[in-house]
Amino acid sequence: MDEAMTPPRRQAADKAATRAGAGILAAAGLPVHSTVEGVAWPVFPDPAGEAMLAMIWQLERSELHAPSRLRALQMVQLRALLRHAATQVPFYRGLWKGLPFEPAVDALTPKRFASLPVVTRAMVQAAGEAAFSDSVPEAHGTVHAGETAGTTGTPLRFRSTGLTEFMWRAFTLRDHLWHQRDLTGKLAAIRWMQGRREEAPNWGLATAALCSTGPAVGLNIDHDIVDQAAWLVEQDPHSLITHPSNLYALAGWFSGHGMKLPRLRDIRTVSERVTPEQRAACRVAFGLPLVDSYSTRELGYLALQCPQREHYHVQEEGVLLELLDDDGLPVPAGCMGRVVVTSLHNFAMPFVRYDTGDYAIAGPPCGCGRGLAVLERIVGRARNLMSMPDGTRCWPACELIPVDGVPGIHGHQFVQTAPRRIELRVVIRRPLAPLEEALLVGAVRERLGAGFEVAVVPVDRLPRSAAGESEDFVNLLAG
Repeated sequence: MDEAMTPPRRQAADKAATRAGAGILAAAGLPVHSTVEGVAWPVFPDPAGEAMLAMIWQLERSELHAPSRLRALQMVQLRALLRHAATQVPFYRGLWKGLPFEPAVDALTPKRFASLPVVTRAMVQAAGEAAFSDSVPEAHGTVHAGETAGTTGTPLRFRSTGLTEFMWRAFTLRDHLWHQRDLTGKLAAIRWMQGRREEAPNWGLATAALCSTGPAVGLNIDHDIVDQAAWLVEQDPHSLITHPSNLYALAGWFSGHGMKLPRLRDIRTVSERVTPEQRAACRVAFGLPLVDSYSTRELGYLALQCPQREHYHVQEEGVLLELLDDDGLPVPAGCMGRVVVTSLHNFAMPFVRYDTGDYAIAGPPCGCGRGLAVLERIVGRARNLMSMPDGTRCWPACELIPVDGVPGIHGHQFVQTAPRRIELRVVIRRPLAPLEEALLVGAVRERLGAGFEVAVVPVDRLPRSAAGESEDFVNLLAG
């Protein structure tokens, strides 16, 4: 908005943006609740939803900005964030001592921002409460405490605000709009949850204050795949959300039994790296594309899948995401880099150039018209990269190895236990024939490298994290 606007003009502009946001949702088939009896159009939204409608209107405009315009707007927000971090967060006050510029007072340029040290998860954990802000602007809302799942080690304690949670809901709504979901149907979620089963009257906070949705049901992911499939048949949902590895197992069950979910129109995945094999299995089993998103508990949404392609658009209104090589330099399109993120709005616990521990492949500009940066693929964490005999690391194309095509195998995981040893851990319901095992070993060596010793190791079950996440390749050498 124009900073020179008088209060009445700004209020009028805000109302216009709110109505424009309501129009965006209505055009997508998501009519907004009107609070005036007998008036369905133009919409008079609930005050609790007005800010969200105005935000959706802004996001619809900003996603079409040129990359240079998006970066300029990010730099404006970054300066406010760095000023706050430098004055209100003991961790950054100490970390930034001796810099050639003062983040609290000096002008911010891309070069100066790139000179800030990258912060690791271990550094933030060691800082403890010194990583929390001494004070948070009142307008940012209630401060909340959270904790990551500790998938690869000790959980990280973090803080967020009402404002950061608002942005999480805004990006959720953007995802619904991008993929034109019918929110009036039933949503089924299979993921980790406190109870064994859950039921809710709507799809959650992102939509509850704005429009009517169908009900939502949930099942804990620790149920056996057979039980999950039976539950899905019973619920007959319109929309499904789960982890990619779990969806792959479900796709195998439904394909193997020649069954369908007749009302299913939308499938989403979260929390894990998605493979081409999983996308293909989803299409075969359900006749639907898999739609993925990339987020972390401490940072919120980082990227959403493009509605026209299988790559991802960085949510640049909420984060500045860098892909860096081992020398700390940006990687070009087509190359893999470390995911380093700055959360633009978390003033309770700023994350500035925070190394997520993930790797992703940079993508070229998208032909869909959105100026948002592209991630061609989410590769995973350092522990998901294979260490080669020459000391280099690479992404292992495990999905190209036809393990699950062997009858009797009902799940597998590749584990690098030594510099030249790969274990293929398999869940089996009958012993493998010597020829089957020999063919598997040969396929692994052909794909991952002949210099490795390969062993097939039967296991009772494959591990999942506390959040229900699974990994298809784990490098124990990476820690």
